[in-house]
Formats: sequence, structure tokens, C-alpha cells
Amino acid sequence: MSKPRFFTGIQPTGLLTLGHYCGVIRHLVSLQDNYEVIIMIADLHAFTVPNSVLNYHERCYEMAALLYACGLKEENCKIFCQSQVPEHLFLAHLLSPFVTVGSLSHMIQYKEKKKNEETGNLALLSYPVLMAADILLYDADLVIVGQDQRQHLELTSIIARKFNNFFGQNLLKIPQFIIPDQGAKIMDLRNPTKKMSKSETDHISLLDTPEIIKKKVARAVTDSENKIYYHPRKKPGLSNLLTIYALLNGWEISEAEKNLTGLGYDQFKSKLTQLVSDKLVAIQKNYDFWRTMIEVLLEKNTNYLRTQAGNKVNLLKKELKIFSLPRKNGKEQNN
Repeated sequence: MSKPRFFTGIQPTGLLTLGHYCGVIRHLVSLQDNYEVIIMIADLHAFTVPNSVLNYHERCYEMAALLYACGLKEENCKIFCQSQVPEHLFLAHLLSPFVTVGSLSHMIQYKEKKKNEETGNLALLSYPVLMAADILLYDADLVIVGQDQRQHLELTSIIARKFNNFFGQNLLKIPQFIIPDQGAKIMDLRNPTKKMSKSETDHISLLDTPEIIKKKVARAVTDSENKIYYHPRKKPGLSNLLTIYALLNGWEISEAEKNLTGLGYDQFKSKLTQLVSDKLVAIQKNYDFWRTMIEVLLEKNTNYLRTQAGNKVNLLKKELKIFSLPRKNGKEQNN
């Protein structure tokens, strides 16, 4: 009996951070024995605000190798680059008539990025439609994303329902969406009011050395109370560090607080530095191994997912009776 399918995507705009590990990757490692895990490196999404310096091709290889190095298994997890499966764009176009420009322009992320980039380009506006296509193309059973994608997930469900209702068939499967609570949003070390981002400087990269980790943790913002307890509103910086400490130990926040009873901030930061360093050194050793074989593995994964995506698109073409199907023996298939 086949496993249920899990899907998620990560943009290759920078190296993976400790925030990615705590928020998503650790969940993938625990899911992989019970799900078929599909991870899309979203290079098309990354191009919504083009970067002429970024080597998207090389960054995809680096990110895929690093994901496997975190504990994902080749036999359980298929990682691929979005741009290598053109069916994503086809399905996005197929979904476009079922979403209005008004609903897209009201997306919070669009408003924020439009303001930050001083551009309202079409790629930014239509980003959620392509994201919906990514999710719906593989008939995923489960999708896990960060809290900042909640609106996009809701829109994906709306688009799929409209599509299914219009054609009178359940052609698009709406998966279960999960946004983890603890660790879903690890914050910036120096500015704990915003999410830790690989595009910013105040994050911990999964490839940082112990020396760099020590400096970054030491500079992390706390407060003047010098008492360790979880209170995101009153103590956002300390609470962020406490969350990281709990997650890497596999504890609840209350267990972490108990473990740190009586310690000051300097002692806590020392313990956290050692914990993070030990975890990342192990990942980095695995990364060196996976980096040597990642190109061959990605090609294998891409061939598999092209077949899966092609089957889905051909099914839609057949059921909708409005698009041509691939030719067989020089003759177009009947719709």
C-alpha cells in the first residue's frame, strides 16, 4: 500500500538557516518514514524579484545537499528544482481564471514586498497562483508551511474548490494544511520582532562554523532582567533563544525552563552555543558527502516527478476535454 504524500517548497535565495531547521526540516525528518516526502526548491518563486548576481542553478544543488544532510533519506524523500518540471506553469495558468486580481492584491505578503521592493510586478502578484499549482499538482495529502503563508494556503483551498465546482468533479485534491506552533517562526537574533531570514545577516546558517555561531549567539538581543522564562511579548529575544534551545533538545518550553533554572543569560548562551554547534557540525559532515552525488540524485528525482506531474496534467486535459493530449504513434489522443 502506497504512503500518503507530503509536499513543501523552499526558495533558494540563500543558505538554509537554523530557523528553517527548527520550523520545517526537523518535521520532515520525522515524517519521512510514514509519508512520501516531496520537497520543491522553488527557483521560479525566487525569481519573482530577480537577482542578477544569484546563481540559482548552483544554489539549488547546495540546498538539496544540505536538506539530505539534515537527515532526509534518498529512498523516502524526493527533492527537485521547480523550473525542471514545466507542468507547474501549465497548471498555474489553468487555475488563473479562478482567482481575481483583487484577491491577489490583498495578500499581505504582496503588499509588504511591493512596498519593500518598490515594484508591483506581475510575478509578485501571481505568486500565490503558482504556489497553489505547486501544491495541487502532486495530489498531496499533507502540506506544512510557515505562519507567513497562511493566507496563501487559504487561497489555494478557495481556488481548488472553485475549479472543482466549475467542472463538477473533484479533480484537484485539497490537502491537510498544518502550520506548526512551536518553532514555526524562529525570529531574527538581533531583531526578534521579525522572522529569521536567509536573506538577512543576523541569522545562523546551517553551514556556520562554531566560532561564527558563538559570536552570533553572544550578540543576540535579550533584556536586562537576567531571568530565564518564556514570555514572547515581554521578553521576545530571550523567548526566541529559549524556543531554539527547547526544539534542539526535543523538549517542551517548560522542560527547557526547568533545565535552565538558576542560570544567567551568559551561562544560557554558552549552553545554547554548544548545543547549536554540535548539531550543525554533524549536519556539515553529512553535507560534504551529499554534495558529491547531488547532481545525479536530482536528475533521478526530476525524472520521477516529471512523470507524476505529467500524469496529473494529462488527466486534467482528458477530463476537461478542452486541451490536446500527447501524441501516440503520430496521432493526437482523443479527448
